[in-house]
Order: sequence, then structure tokens, then C-alpha cells
Amino acid sequence: MVVNSFALGLRLPVGKLLAGTLAHWRIAVWALVINFVIIPLLFVGYLLTIASSIPGEIKVGFCVAALSAGMPFAPLLARLAKADVVVATTLLVLLTAGTIIALPLGLPFAIDAVDAPLDASAWDIAWPLLLFLVLPVVLGCGIRVWWPALTPPLMKWAVRGAILFLLVNVNFTLVAFWDLFVDTWGTRSYIAAIAGPFIGLGCGYLLVSSLRVKDVAIRHAAEATTAVRNIAPMLLMMIFPFGTDPLVTVSITILNTIGLVIVLLFVLMWRRAALPSGAHATTNKAATSEEAPPDAAASTTSPTE
Repeated sequence: MVVNSFALGLRLPVGKLLAGTLAHWRIAVWALVINFVIIPLLFVGYLLTIASSIPGEIKVGFCVAALSAGMPFAPLLARLAKADVVVATTLLVLLTAGTIIALPLGLPFAIDAVDAPLDASAWDIAWPLLLFLVLPVVLGCGIRVWWPALTPPLMKWAVRGAILFLLVNVNFTLVAFWDLFVDTWGTRSYIAAIAGPFIGLGCGYLLVSSLRVKDVAIRHAAEATTAVRNIAPMLLMMIFPFGTDPLVTVSITILNTIGLVIVLLFVLMWRRAALPSGAHATTNKAATSEEAPPDAAASTTSPTE
């Protein structure tokens, strides 16, 4: 998570982000509202009604996920889906910044709302975010500004390292808490976790549809970024405020794994739908280029000739 935050700082083009935010300010504003108001309310309502029977510690993990927006790998998913990477990166930065504010302020109230047997103060939640999430981003931005020659090789290895470390973390968690994963199967928590990504996808669709966004690349970038939650702050919550409650770790791992698989399936479907149109456009372009010389020759021929 620290390495990924550092890599994010290395690749942050501040000027382009500001320009992208201004160019798509309506999407940016509504993305903040949907991710930090609508989705948390839907998660809490879901936990109080349909998923009310699951253990309280698992509900805490769901509450953490509800307030953690901005998937670190959203630009990679956007590139895979042939979506707008600039929009995905802009939303990623905005939502990550919003998470740093919303998670410490909103999580204590969300935990109280679902009547979970755990608690954490705003400072218990905030200090890991500032130390392990914000500081590496600032360091990455500093290297990008002061030592630009170091940025490409550092970013290359940092992104690879972040993916590798995430895979190690997931596998370590599965091995360390395998018994709890098995015991949790009987609590319907896995079924409840399936609702998470669909809530995000539905809200992403609501976002682009209500704003009448017609560009498919922008639509899919906004939907993918809204659908997947931010693993970085969730890892910090697993380790620090709720490190003594392994069921929180189990619930977050379940929710993220299922959510990422479901969203990845949608991303692959979007990519498959985008490829034929791209191939068709290339064919048309090639055909136009071949027909251009005769047309050009005809246009230069005088009426007398």
C-alpha cells in the first residue's frame, strides 16, 4: 500500500489533473456525492435490512469499504476496458483525497448505525491514513518535481512492486485466517459481499446516466472507478484500529476479492465491446486513405480537361 501510494505520487501530473477536473467538473462533483453519501447510505441500509444477520465485525469491514473510494488500480482497469484513463486518474485522486477526510469522520457513525460491537475514534482512523497514505504520495510528487530523471524507473518498479505486495498480502491473509474464512461461509457474508460491487456499478451507471454522458470511454472510466473500492485505506484499517479483530480483515478480503473479480468481468466485456468499433474505424480509415488519391486527382482536374 505504501509503495502504491508512492507510485501514485510519481505519476501525478498536477496540471493535467486540474485541467481534467475543470473539464469534467460535473462528473467530479457527482462522483464525490455518490461515493461518500449515496454508497455509504446504501451499504448501511443493506446491512440493517437484507444482511442484518451477518456478524457485527464483518459489518464493520463493509462500513470501511463503503467509505473507501478511489481504487488505486482504476487507471489500469480503464486502460484494459479501452476507457478514458485521464478521467479515471482524475477521479482516483479526487476520491482518494475524499476518503482521507470522509473515513475518519464517517466511520464511527456508520459503525454505530449498524450496531457493531467495535469502535474507533476519528484520530485512530486518521493517523494511519496521514502517515502511510498521504506522506508517500507527497514524497512521490516531490521526486517527480525535483528529480524528474528518476521518475520513470522508480515508477516502473513501484507499480510492479505494489501489485506483487498486494498478491502476497492476499495470500498471506488467506493462509493466516483460513479457518475464519471457512467459518464465515455459513454466515451468508459471501452472498452479502456480492452486493458491494453491484452497488458501486449501479451508482456509477446512475452517475453517467443522470449527467447524460454520451462518450463511452468516459462512461466506463467513471463506472469502473466508482465500482471498485480503495484497498489502501482498508488495509490500514485492518492493521491498526481493528488489528485485534480478524473478522474485519476477513470481511474486507472477501469483499475486495469478490468485488475485483466482478468488476474485472465487466471491464473485459467493455473491452470486447470496444474492440470491434476500433477495428471498424481502422478499416474505414485505411479505405479512405486508399480512395484519397483518385479523389484528389479528380478534384485537381480542370473542367476543360
